[in-house]
Amino acid sequence: MPHSKDVLEHQYLEMRWRTLSLAADLDRIGRCENGPQTLRNDARLQKLRKALEILTSDGGQDRAERVQMIFSDMTPPPK
Repeated sequence: MPHSKDVLEHQYLEMRWRTLSLAADLDRIGRCENGPQTLRNDARLQKLRKALEILTSDGGQDRAERVQMIFSDMTPPPK
């Protein structure tokens, strides 16, 4: 099993890029007409906020599963 510092060393630049990319996307939305309102009220962005809370929490090793569940469609299939 690899050492955590080795994995972090290998993944850090991509993780940093993904974070900066998300920040830039949110900045672009915020600069648009009604952007601040959209950032506050859009259900998709509320899901992103929940996902970010999971990512920044210290608890658990199942972050990917919990984030996936936030974005999963849990409505029952049509009959």
